[in-house]
Amino acid sequence: MTEFSFKIAETERELEEYFRLRHDVFVKEQNIFPESDIDEYDKDAVHIVAIEGSSGKVVGGVRCYKKEGDTWFGGRLSAAPIFRNGRVGANLVRLAVKTVKSRGCKKFLAYIQPQNVKFFERLDWKTIGEPVIYQDLAHQLMEADLDSA
Repeated sequence: MTEFSFKIAETERELEEYFRLRHDVFVKEQNIFPESDIDEYDKDAVHIVAIEGSSGKVVGGVRCYKKEGDTWFGGRLSAAPIFRNGRVGANLVRLAVKTVKSRGCKKFLAYIQPQNVKFFERLDWKTIGEPVIYQDLAHQLMEADLDSA
């Protein structure tokens, strides 16, 4: 069984691999962004990565950023195609919830693509309102249960 470590990205190499993975997923594969998925939130975000044990490569990641007051947002959850079995993503989301909670977060939100809503519901997230359009795609606002962290 493949071993992974989940941590806040600390090195330039970890960040480079994480941003390359995001580019592959959101620009090349899903065509959500025409050239780059990097935005103004990345500068101050906490970037959490999944590192595959035998290769030491970043195979998944998610970012968390403070929006206003004690409200944080998660986003850009991604995993390399061969690691999309739920294990990498679930552990990234769990660590993201623990991380923001430890930094004073009282509300943790994310806009989720509809096909991933059930995945987040299994991690104790709840839907809020109706889907909205972001980058020409429907996204569902969801909130984490911080008490489950």
